[in-house]
Amino acid sequence: MELTSSGVPVPERDFFIEEFRGVTIVVALPVLGSVALETVARTVGEFGARDTRFIFVVPVDSVSATVDAVGGLTMDASSVWSDDRVADLWLATADSQCVVVGAEASAVARTAGFVSASVRASKTVLTDPGGGWGNPPRSFADIDVHRERLGAHLAERGLDDFLPAAQEALAGGAYSVNLCCAEDLEFELLTFDGRGTVLTQGRYLHLAALQVDDFPAIESLVAQGVHEGVLKPRSRIEIARMAVGGLGARVLRTGHLAGIVGLEVDRYAGTGFGEVSGLITVAEFSGLGAGGLLMDGLVRICRERGVSNLFAVTVSGEAAEFFARRGFVEVAHQDVPASKWQDYDADRLDAARCFLRHIRALPDSRDA
Repeated sequence: MELTSSGVPVPERDFFIEEFRGVTIVVALPVLGSVALETVARTVGEFGARDTRFIFVVPVDSVSATVDAVGGLTMDASSVWSDDRVADLWLATADSQCVVVGAEASAVARTAGFVSASVRASKTVLTDPGGGWGNPPRSFADIDVHRERLGAHLAERGLDDFLPAAQEALAGGAYSVNLCCAEDLEFELLTFDGRGTVLTQGRYLHLAALQVDDFPAIESLVAQGVHEGVLKPRSRIEIARMAVGGLGARVLRTGHLAGIVGLEVDRYAGTGFGEVSGLITVAEFSGLGAGGLLMDGLVRICRERGVSNLFAVTVSGEAAEFFARRGFVEVAHQDVPASKWQDYDADRLDAARCFLRHIRALPDSRDA
């Protein structure tokens, strides 16, 4: 795969540059060394003359060096943010690719949260030498779910302003807030993996039927699952059959697939059984609940189609734990339709574990 000079995969960079067209990104840089400045300048440079806008919030004594690195207009955050000053910020942002806002060193994150909410920025990045949340950092975290633990973690790092800043940015319209090292900004914004933690508030994924345009991504995900030993190998026609009735968990902002699942019923016609087929989630979106969202959607489809027993077969211990958490009970091989084992890979048979969930039928509307 072709890489940029700094090691960013070119296809991923191009994907995100297109995704960020017309978007304003607010970046808080409380600690700004020479390497971080080089990264910031390189990141802005990747966008060229496109219409992505940046607002960098930095300590007052770093304004000059930041402007030298990225160009653009400057604003001082030390005075009161009246409506007129916010309007000036709007015009500066509209007229320049980069705006550099100088703030007191102790107020950079807080100012970034306010600035993001004031211009209704779509993306905010809070940087700190400690990087994301955890070691290795978790990819995603929902503030509504993890508020107390995340707040305690940030407080331990002396970053008490970061959680309120993230909340203000999200409430103001940002679809996500990234927490990362300044030196990782390029990888955080321009790769699927990133190097920090993406903070969201509320639903970040939605469920939708798979489309034919998704097929290359579906093939790639299935190949990933086979490589990891989670899925059995499938022919292209088998993948297509899975996709026809399958579901995808998509990132709301980009439409990027965070996971897929299929439902096999034709093979078990007349038995009342359906099988979870090809459940795989993308590692980059771990922590967002894609697997649970997909399984809930599959259960709804089973109810609508009159499937009374949904089963899954896996050789993965992690997958087994997932099914157990989602209301499945481990059963013997003979407790699922015998046709499941026709032409089944003999090398996998001994390791195969079966999980079964009984699906309650929808109430008859005539009984309501």
